[in-house]
Amino acid sequence: MIFMVALTWGFMNTACSDWDDHYDAGSSSAGSSASSLWQNISSDPNLSQFAALLQRTGYDKVLDASQTYTVWAPLNGTFDYEGLSQESDDKLIKEFIQNHIARNNYPASGKIDETVFMLNEKMLKFAGNSEYVFGGTTLEKANYMPSSNGVVHALTEAVPFRYNIYESLFPDDFEIDSISEFYHSYDQKVLNENKSVQGPPVDGKITYLDEVYDETNLLYNLYRAYINHEDSNYSMLVPTNEAWLKAKKKLAGYFNYIDKFQFAENTSTDSKVGKLTPITINSGYLRDSMINYNLMNNLFFNNNLYDNKKLNDFDPSSALVVDSLVSTTFSVLYPEDAAALFEQSTRVDKSNGAMYITDSLRMRPWIQWCPEIKIEAESGSYLANSYNCDLRYSGTVSSATMNSSLDGRVSNNRFIYTDPATPTSRPQVDYYIPNVRSTTYNIYVVTVPANIFNPNESKLLPTRFQVYVGSNKADNGDRTRTSIGTVESIGSRIDTVYVGKFTFPIAYVGTGYYPYIQICVRSADANHDNTMRLDCIMLVPEELDKYKKEHPDYEYYQGGAVFYY
Repeated sequence: MIFMVALTWGFMNTACSDWDDHYDAGSSSAGSSASSLWQNISSDPNLSQFAALLQRTGYDKVLDASQTYTVWAPLNGTFDYEGLSQESDDKLIKEFIQNHIARNNYPASGKIDETVFMLNEKMLKFAGNSEYVFGGTTLEKANYMPSSNGVVHALTEAVPFRYNIYESLFPDDFEIDSISEFYHSYDQKVLNENKSVQGPPVDGKITYLDEVYDETNLLYNLYRAYINHEDSNYSMLVPTNEAWLKAKKKLAGYFNYIDKFQFAENTSTDSKVGKLTPITINSGYLRDSMINYNLMNNLFFNNNLYDNKKLNDFDPSSALVVDSLVSTTFSVLYPEDAAALFEQSTRVDKSNGAMYITDSLRMRPWIQWCPEIKIEAESGSYLANSYNCDLRYSGTVSSATMNSSLDGRVSNNRFIYTDPATPTSRPQVDYYIPNVRSTTYNIYVVTVPANIFNPNESKLLPTRFQVYVGSNKADNGDRTRTSIGTVESIGSRIDTVYVGKFTFPIAYVGTGYYPYIQICVRSADANHDNTMRLDCIMLVPEELDKYKKEHPDYEYYQGGAVFYY
């Protein structure tokens, strides 16, 4: 043991001696405050390796001009000079040269706590008091070379280049080829007219002698996630190839499109009146687009907003405890769904946030891929037709106006009621159904009692109604009309009536066309009310309905309202 300590001490003494021979802490006299940064760097033997890389990339001229810069220069032997010499100019400039140079003058004096914007747009911390650290690297000597156009600080080693989330979307360290290929397929280079040098016009069009292009990606705006910005702070869930392919297989079931189908412009049951329009779409293109868009959606979170701030320090080895998370596309994930999403992921810190690598996208399908469909009855957006009645719109149902003896609430604080054309009329109301996926939905109709406003209303009869769905066949696209069930509402309460289930063989979301639902009164007698008071219609994906029944306390956020089951 003593022998080993002696050897170690001898080595340390030798190393120190070698370092003293290599670098003299007082050698800043080699530079001149009257000389440019480049003149000082190129004349210093301790910086010959750094100078060679500057000269190779043209930054000798940059640092010899009048523009003011600060250079944090790693001394000879403190970085992988041979390895960097083999890199391409573009990589060398961005990941090494520009990672050590910033505009403006940052001398070291007294207490410093600065965030420095580097030439490669990275943001690095410069801090200390008499002893200083830059980008996590210790300064061997601060103010090593005061120069006519800035200052050089000497570093004990090179500042590591920290990739941002966008720069890390390559399969270098993890098997993420699938998401990498998809995301980078939207990379673009856009001409920067302000930085480009115009030439003479040709045939009335502007030409350029020197074209400068900016790199961008179409998905930045689509998902409102600017993962290339260094001054941003994001968390991104990154599925491995295994997770990506598994999720795509799941999503494929929701987006079964066909090239040709019939759209009912008039939902009348009378075929002589109802008008059917043949529709043609590019089903393959739409299917791929919808699958890929939905797969990527809700993978991005802005760490500076909402309870997302807790992701800044989140370690996936522990449980995620939040009130909610809000994705950059404004989906809200309540605690159970948020925790599931990050479960068993691996955090990798980046210069503008963190990536969470996961082997399984634990996205509950109803959060984004196949959400519940809710049609507010009073909204005219999807009202197709009404028959044998006049539609009336209620006033606002609030705590002040609602009958206090009733439980529950009216969705969106509004409803419609069908005023029958005659005492024996059987009203019918038809709605187009938006955002339909090719899946099975459980269908509910929410009705309102006659005493919703007036507690003295005594005529509280049930309404008997039949529900139909108009959709298209998967084999030939023909329209078909199917009875889902005939049910009765309870006339003395706000009643959520389960009608039945229906499987849509094809998807409609993204086409601009819709299937429809018909609600038809079936009894107009002394025992039934033929006035329908409709609050909303809900099509709940069967898998969501099953989960809610198995987890009665489950809480989730959907479409601007909180639902408790």
